[in-house]
Amino acid sequence: MLTYQLQERFFKIERGKKFVFPNEFEIEVCLEPSEQFGIGTNFGRTIRQDTKCNTFLDANTGRCYGRSESPLEAIDVTLEGSNTLLKMHGNVLIAKGKCKNLRDLLQVLQSIHYGIAIILNLELGEPPVVKYTRGRIGNVNFQWIMGNTLYEFFVTTHKMQNQHVLDSFLRLNLFGETKNRRLLAGLYYFYVARRLVEAGNSPYEFLSEVVLNLCKTLEVLFGHSRDNVRTELMKLGYTNEEIEERFIPLMILRNDLDVGHVSLKVFKQNQLNIIHQYLTLSERDYREMLKRLVTKIGDGSYTPMQDTPIILKNKDFKKINRLLTTLENRIKKSPHYNS
Repeated sequence: MLTYQLQERFFKIERGKKFVFPNEFEIEVCLEPSEQFGIGTNFGRTIRQDTKCNTFLDANTGRCYGRSESPLEAIDVTLEGSNTLLKMHGNVLIAKGKCKNLRDLLQVLQSIHYGIAIILNLELGEPPVVKYTRGRIGNVNFQWIMGNTLYEFFVTTHKMQNQHVLDSFLRLNLFGETKNRRLLAGLYYFYVARRLVEAGNSPYEFLSEVVLNLCKTLEVLFGHSRDNVRTELMKLGYTNEEIEERFIPLMILRNDLDVGHVSLKVFKQNQLNIIHQYLTLSERDYREMLKRLVTKIGDGSYTPMQDTPIILKNKDFKKINRLLTTLENRIKKSPHYNS
């Protein structure tokens, strides 16, 4: 379930200090966006009842935002149980209790850090994300942070950037009318994969969906069969070793590891670390493959798979029409429906 979000985290504490157990703990989790917790006055999707509201429609993106003239007061809720006290003031959650050992502390940390946003999502108007998690054990303060993060930068120059844009201009003629729809679809899925990395609260938030879209890139270009993918990649100049290392593993992840199919399996952290680091390197592999493909299609040295007919068959029309009828009925039942 959290295969691609369970990053290895470490305790950052002041040099020379160490945790002592058993002991009291206090955990602090900060959540965003903060306006729905009564902190801040930015535009968002949460507005106050029985007060005037200013709305803003971004017609370029289709997103609509609102801001109440009288903002919400800061959230102030406390729940005290037999072992733990939970207090929410504004967008900061404080958890207090006692833990016997480090394992107990980690269980509480993981439960709150990964669970609070998921459960609040059922009740709030905007899906919250965790900005940071920190706390203390006794009198020792700590931050709970990611440790071994692998990340790549795109090193370039002004001249190189100009050439990148010019090359992109020259490739636009590949997509006239319905020409090269498979190539366009493959580039689109790669674009979505990169957007998911950038749009997430961290590079790992939507990592399973990144895998899914990278696999769609392969499948729309070369077919669903791994053997077909191997054959077509060899035509692009890849060796067997490169294909098996750079591309086939993602097709396996897509089918067997919590991407295209539901999975509740739990993996060891060292196993997850390998998966996360490998996927960080995949963007470069796919970018290089697509640039090679675009170049070869442009100069005529590679012929992509033939497009399937774009016109729906009668049986497909009937299926879609039945589905659309169901969707339309649901829309009409909405209190916001306007005919």
